[in-house]
Amino acid sequence: MKKRNLLIGLVVVAAAAYYFTPSLSSIVSKLVHKYGSEVIGTDVNLGGFDLSLTKGEASLNKFTIANPQNYKEPYLFDLTQAAVKIDLKSLTTDTIIIESIDINKPQITYEMLSLTQNNFQEIQNNINNYLAKSKSGSSADEAKNTNETESAESSKKVVIKRLTITEANLAVAAGKQNISVTLPTIELKNIGEEKASSGTSIPQAIASVMTKILKVASDTVVKQNLNKFKDVAQQNLEEVVGGVKDRVKSLGIFGN
Repeated sequence: MKKRNLLIGLVVVAAAAYYFTPSLSSIVSKLVHKYGSEVIGTDVNLGGFDLSLTKGEASLNKFTIANPQNYKEPYLFDLTQAAVKIDLKSLTTDTIIIESIDINKPQITYEMLSLTQNNFQEIQNNINNYLAKSKSGSSADEAKNTNETESAESSKKVVIKRLTITEANLAVAAGKQNISVTLPTIELKNIGEEKASSGTSIPQAIASVMTKILKVASDTVVKQNLNKFKDVAQQNLEEVVGGVKDRVKSLGIFGN
């Protein structure tokens, strides 16, 4: 009898792994795209999410954050894979508990368009604007327009006990000059636990993590002597302005 019950249990687990995991991967990818794009203000995508229902271990595959418009580099953040550990019991509750997220060797690109315009600041401004709108309650009206599945998922809270980013490669691009440095290890703990152990919303978690990444990356750029890039950025700006002037002259608007 015990062997039979064990066999039935294994069949149930196998069936759940076969049917549930592909569906979960699709749901997670859609949620990452939906909320990530809303918070960050650019196209955010997740290639896949593979979860082991027996171990509570998962992997995030090909996660990207696009740069704002007018930047040459396609991505601000490009990650091939990350390891995730989840409290499986929490998946059936209102608060999903993520034990750890380990991100290794992501590619982060800091790009300057001019002395006063760069992709880090634009993304941070987008995040700040989203958070301000959330506080004003405008997001509540948007939630009413979602379907039942999205509404149920959007009500989920999350607690991230530990998130670590190691050996992140930061590429600094200004004009024609590119320099790469390695970021110090980034570690965040107990995201969402400050909310009386009830967790935080998925968008709030995304905002917290992204703000920390941008802060560490920005500080690293400054410590690497950002001043040496200012001349390059100024030259780049002058080339753009010069190109516009040449174009105006070629049109004969102001004469030769």
